[in-house]
Amino acid sequence: MVSQPSRIILRDDPYHDPSEDTMQFRLTYEGPLLSNGHSRHKHEIRKHFHIQLKKLWEVTNSLKEMRNPVLDLIEVNRGQDRSRIEWLAERFDRLNHNFVPLVTDDLEVSFCGLNILYLRPGPPGGVRADIDNRMKTLFDALRMPSGKEELGEYNFPTEDEKPFYCLLQDDKFITQLSVETDTLLEPIGTLWDENDARLIIGVNLQPRVYRLDLRFRSMNFV
Repeated sequence: MVSQPSRIILRDDPYHDPSEDTMQFRLTYEGPLLSNGHSRHKHEIRKHFHIQLKKLWEVTNSLKEMRNPVLDLIEVNRGQDRSRIEWLAERFDRLNHNFVPLVTDDLEVSFCGLNILYLRPGPPGGVRADIDNRMKTLFDALRMPSGKEELGEYNFPTEDEKPFYCLLQDDKFITQLSVETDTLLEPIGTLWDENDARLIIGVNLQPRVYRLDLRFRSMNFV
């Protein structure tokens, strides 16, 4: 008898309207996913997602537009202009990094749904507490670090990490979450490891409002 995948709805948003314009994409990860992972492990996963999110900003039309200058009255008076990416990088300048989160109040994103396919050694399901703790490691890696201790000794970004792209300003912005577990049928390396994981993370974003003013432009995903 073949074991069936195990799917758990961990968080749901009754106000999400799938008929409205949304932005959908997938992030992937392949490697160890530790239960209650240490800071270095989390930041190494965060660096992995940075590469994918940087590419997303380069190839998605609604995000590419944010590379263009956005003027506000203050900057016009000072004879300066900045792109939205530059503005976000300055806004989240901390810990020797310039972070650019995609899901943040500053971009007026009201809905962030995550649908995660989690392939792991062993049968589907497993111990709920263990899966929850591994998901906590993942969520910490998807958001900006809140303090120096969360960088795991990566105190300075590489040249390719200027700025550093993250999915979330904070994991409180996750409004819908489901996790489906299934059996990993191929090891990540040459040997099997109980911490092996292959993740496919479906991300669904929805803007809060549609408007254009001098400082903040909401994301229109059409």
